[in-house]
Amino acid sequence: MDADRHNPRCAKAEKHRCVCSECGGSQHGVQGWLDLVNQDDAGRRGRREFFENKLSWTQDRSQRAQKDRVNREVATDLARADIADWLATTPPPHAGGETEAYPSPAEQVTALAEEMARGAWREITPELDRAAADARGVRRDLTHHGWCDLFIAMARVVEATRRGFDSIPGQVKHMILRSPLQAGRPNVTEAVVGLIVDKAWRGFQVAAFSGVPLLDLISNEEALRALRILAVFICPAPAQHPAVRQHALTPLGEDATKILTDRTRARLAELFTDPPPDGVALTGG
Repeated sequence: MDADRHNPRCAKAEKHRCVCSECGGSQHGVQGWLDLVNQDDAGRRGRREFFENKLSWTQDRSQRAQKDRVNREVATDLARADIADWLATTPPPHAGGETEAYPSPAEQVTALAEEMARGAWREITPELDRAAADARGVRRDLTHHGWCDLFIAMARVVEATRRGFDSIPGQVKHMILRSPLQAGRPNVTEAVVGLIVDKAWRGFQVAAFSGVPLLDLISNEEALRALRILAVFICPAPAQHPAVRQHALTPLGEDATKILTDRTRARLAELFTDPPPDGVALTGG
């Protein structure tokens, strides 16, 4: 299968599910959210109003958002709209006082998406037949939160690792194989997980922004922020993926740069009862 052939409706998906067997979920929704970043204020405001108009409210005096599936999905879409607003309005940081161009947060997320998802999938596709007995089944199973699990695991391990960077891919593989959602991906075997993580990790290295050395990059909050944003953008249904809410949306909401609005944070807290993010117990070796 041609790895570059892809249904554009998947790349700009709006529904909270992914059934694209062409990209295996590696491009789900990402381009649509990045396109929103590139729209003007009126376009992004219109998108936000579209989501807000889908909310339903209780009929009592509290006028709280009803705790139902639609509202939970809308709440996560509004969080993604917040992220798009933040990416659209946040200028590039200064790179150690240097005057040369430094990538903006939006460019950082775009670089990760290109190298770790689309680029990695391009390299994974021709090797799937050797790594798996049922390549089509792998593509189908990966749409079950395979890529958001990958980016969440990557962010958590990178955050916990301050030395021994060569161990990061192994730690990420360990975490994905023990994900609560892995049971729903029977064709994504240990060998397939190894293939995907190795290709994505290589993409992470390639995407070392503006030539910033890898060791400097992954000790920087920018890398964690970009990984978390990519996890939120690529997730087909954050309302059904606790790890994305716990380890991506919550840290983004607590970010000092105010990525999520107070209103969005309050609504997420009202509609979901997720525990606070926990640390990572890294395995030996």
